[in-house]
Amino acid sequence: MFELKYDKTLDNTIFTKFNLKPVVEDYYAIKDLTFCVADGVTRDDIYGKVVGYPQTQEEAESWVKRYPNPSGAYDAAKIVCETFIKEMEKYEESDISENIIMEVAKLCNNALKRINDGRDIDYLKEDYYCCEAVGGKIIDNNLYCFSLGDCHITLLDENYNIVFTTINNHKWFEDYLDNVYSKENKFDWDDPKDRVMVRKEYRNNPTQKYNGKDVSFGAFSGEESAEYYIDTYKINLSNVKYICAYSDGCEPFFENKEITKNILENLENLENNGKERTLIVYENKNI
Repeated sequence: MFELKYDKTLDNTIFTKFNLKPVVEDYYAIKDLTFCVADGVTRDDIYGKVVGYPQTQEEAESWVKRYPNPSGAYDAAKIVCETFIKEMEKYEESDISENIIMEVAKLCNNALKRINDGRDIDYLKEDYYCCEAVGGKIIDNNLYCFSLGDCHITLLDENYNIVFTTINNHKWFEDYLDNVYSKENKFDWDDPKDRVMVRKEYRNNPTQKYNGKDVSFGAFSGEESAEYYIDTYKINLSNVKYICAYSDGCEPFFENKEITKNILENLENLENNGKERTLIVYENKNI
């Protein structure tokens, strides 16, 4: 019923424009109808200073020179994807459930201990090697999947309407930062103390609440507390035409139906637009 239609990781177009090769931190893995997409969390540069998205050739050239290479964020993304595929292969399709998906996602997180244990974490130059991710397996007429962070799985019907999309728990923190924290405190991402505050106090810290609601966010890092942010799902695929799994660089292509339709009908457009981005698309050939 479902067949793989598209799978690719693409560089930020500004690097491609000037024939530069950045450090890629997205990663994906596919085994038939099992898939995983991960996005390594952006590092500080080799001097422990903030890195922004380049807008000019000069900024892009500087980015390539200053960004850690190799990057532990890439390693984290690769480990999570490959662990998910490997562990899912151990189960018969008849045994797959949301509980199994959760256990496998926890194993993905635990696999990152080997690259983070023993490191002297300062939340700047030596921050945890971590990533966001989604992964799933299509079985008959159902999708069993997980999400953590701002990677996405979005299901579309034949008219490109969204049938389902995963939770983005980054929004909890982003909304809190913009609407509460920044109104009460001076906040500047360029300031090292603010980056430490976000990474140490709000990432993988379920104790952070505001008016009784979660305002923290998660990332696979090997920390046990990251497991709190793993969401699992079982979704019926009866009226689903496309299963799309993607990193946050593809978010603009799913903002409205017309943009989504244009991208999925003309996938070459994806290759000419945007930041670093990964997209996997499965298509239901029976609809």
